[in-house]
Amino acid sequence: MAQSMSMKQIGARHMSCAVDIMEWSNKMDLVAYGTEKGEVVIQRLNWQKIVTFPALGEDIKVKGLSWQHDETVVAVGYSNGQVSLLDVEREECISSVNYDDEIKNVYFSKPIKAPDYRQVHRNKTEITHDFFLPTLPQLNSLGVSSKVKEHKSLANGAPSFLVVLLKSGNVHLLLLGALKAGYIDLSEHVQSPEDLEVCDVRLSGNFDAVYALVRYGCQLNVLHFRNPVLKEYLSPMIKLAQYCANIQETKNYINNTLQCMLEAWETVLLEMDNKLTNYANKQMEGFLSADFMELLVFGYATNEIEEFLTQDLTEKGVKKLQNSVELSYSTIQSLVSKPLQMASINMFYFLNTLKGLARILHYFKPLVVPTSTETAVRQCGAFLMKIMETQQVIDQSVNDMKLFFSWLCVVIVRLHQQDVTEEMTQLSMEDTIYLAEYLNSFEDSVVENSDGSVTKRKFNLEKVGQYLEDKPLQQVLKTDMYQMWQKLLDEHECLRNSTLLYPHEKNLSLIQQRDKLFTAIDKVFEKPNESISANFELDTTFLCRQFDEIPEAEKEFMKMSYFVCEKKNLDLVAITIGWQECLIIGIDSKFTQMQMFRLKTVPGPFTKELPNGLENLSFVDMQFYNDDVISLLLVNKNEDKSQSYFIQFPLDQAKSNSSLHTLPQEFLQTSDFSTAHSIFDIIDNSCFKGMDGVCTHIAVSGCRKVASLLSDKGKKMIIFEMEIEDDDDEIEMSQNSMLDISKDSVVS
Repeated sequence: MAQSMSMKQIGARHMSCAVDIMEWSNKMDLVAYGTEKGEVVIQRLNWQKIVTFPALGEDIKVKGLSWQHDETVVAVGYSNGQVSLLDVEREECISSVNYDDEIKNVYFSKPIKAPDYRQVHRNKTEITHDFFLPTLPQLNSLGVSSKVKEHKSLANGAPSFLVVLLKSGNVHLLLLGALKAGYIDLSEHVQSPEDLEVCDVRLSGNFDAVYALVRYGCQLNVLHFRNPVLKEYLSPMIKLAQYCANIQETKNYINNTLQCMLEAWETVLLEMDNKLTNYANKQMEGFLSADFMELLVFGYATNEIEEFLTQDLTEKGVKKLQNSVELSYSTIQSLVSKPLQMASINMFYFLNTLKGLARILHYFKPLVVPTSTETAVRQCGAFLMKIMETQQVIDQSVNDMKLFFSWLCVVIVRLHQQDVTEEMTQLSMEDTIYLAEYLNSFEDSVVENSDGSVTKRKFNLEKVGQYLEDKPLQQVLKTDMYQMWQKLLDEHECLRNSTLLYPHEKNLSLIQQRDKLFTAIDKVFEKPNESISANFELDTTFLCRQFDEIPEAEKEFMKMSYFVCEKKNLDLVAITIGWQECLIIGIDSKFTQMQMFRLKTVPGPFTKELPNGLENLSFVDMQFYNDDVISLLLVNKNEDKSQSYFIQFPLDQAKSNSSLHTLPQEFLQTSDFSTAHSIFDIIDNSCFKGMDGVCTHIAVSGCRKVASLLSDKGKKMIIFEMEIEDDDDEIEMSQNSMLDISKDSVVS
């Protein structure tokens, strides 16, 4: 125990700006901290900065930080209500969720080790989707200019809950950071919701209960909520969350692909607008098609068209425009035929699997509704059909553009009274008829503006862009009247409305069809959130302290730290109930009994004479170091000089002096059942590590045997090595050698 309480300062450095919050990684010697500017910085133990994630905007602060267990993913909660999962290794944001209130705190629970519900029925060599589905191609490899990175799957790593606490008192659970797995509105469970202040919320080690430290009125309480659905259906929920994460990743991939298609199409649109559309908007309605038809059939060019083709457009301009359009169409075509179609097939596989899981009512009845999965599968089928339709329109547009621009080149040469070379394409009779129909459709388009007005003037050459806009198609693809399948559907309404056939919604654009698919998918994952939320029940209230009045300046003393002790099957909770008093509570995993220990920083009946500086200590921050030690940060605010003290307090002393209580109880007033013990009667004065100045925050990691403190109003970080050996050679180890060992451990 003496070794676990030992410590040695190995470095201190002034930061470029004040640090508001920090958290150590369990896997590597990395610390994440949020600055007053709203940035999230990741650095090594040797102060080397790994990556800096910029602030979301001005005056947006970092309110919560948490590392995913044994992963390089950090959950960050911001003051504007956004929760982002940041991948340190890839230096990117994996996903983000937005809430309508300020984030109070976010954190990952311990890893879930639930037995697989399928192991009774199936062997462990079951083939997963990784065997059937090909890896989606990287968009950068297809010649796309956008810097789109490959997204890391949320389903990787040990499963855990991401708990999001809002300032209003709403608590949201996200399994794997993707599946919404319940929420609690704490304001519905207190007597004075208008005066509610939520300090912290924690998920129990068994994942079937929630602890909430709240203040309302003049009471500081811990609320304990039970939820049998969370524990009973935890294994099926993990399976569902894995598919939810895979689907979310596929949705992101589809969005990125469509964004790349939109950028390629905007290149086409820009070229068309610069030349062709501007000319078309100057012509009266109906004249455009008529003039071009006369030019095609009779070879007669009006003065306007002749001036436009010979002076504004020119032969060189036509060829340049043709090359640009063909290159852009080629990019769009490659995006549709490979990544978009493959991602949709993957989505179809995932949704079909969920459709099958929904029929296993014994495991998934409260989690998945069969009708919602059926709707999502149908919408995915409709999205696939819309992709095929888009591919068909692209192929047709490529041929149309090629034919149109080739004809324009010949016309311009003739208008200049030059000889037509053999390299120029000569139109056949079939091409002439096809081109006539194409020119006749120039002014078929009616464009609806955002203000509701209608514009009929548009040079309607380009038909692909309408599929990438969030509005109905302006030109619906014509159906082949001789197609037997379409004729069969038109004649038989029962077959046309059958749920076994996927709908082909011809009036919708590709973007609208995607939105319908995503809306249907969101409805699939509404059921677990509703079922779990409805089963949260408040079964016990711990009254930590009753106040006569709490001045606004004294509310900062309310702190809470939580630790799941798996070896002892205990949930450890530490709560400050005053500037000079805290509670350390141990609750067994079955919630049948509770150990309570009250610790105060004032001298006790057996306290010897205290050295100068220890006579008036107050709590500043606390955090569990491991199963046996809790780290305390205390401060002595004197008029002459204030000083902070860093302490590693042994929990075995708390256990031997704690009181034991039977649970559950509807209402438990902690002050009536335990006696406060002075910290000076338990540990020696030598355990108080004096710091220079006043420290404001502490972050510790028992796995990495490291601790860091913030002082000078958050602008100075001090790092300690913990659990040092009582050996002269070890004590004399230099700071640089310690950092080298730390770096080697990260590499290994």
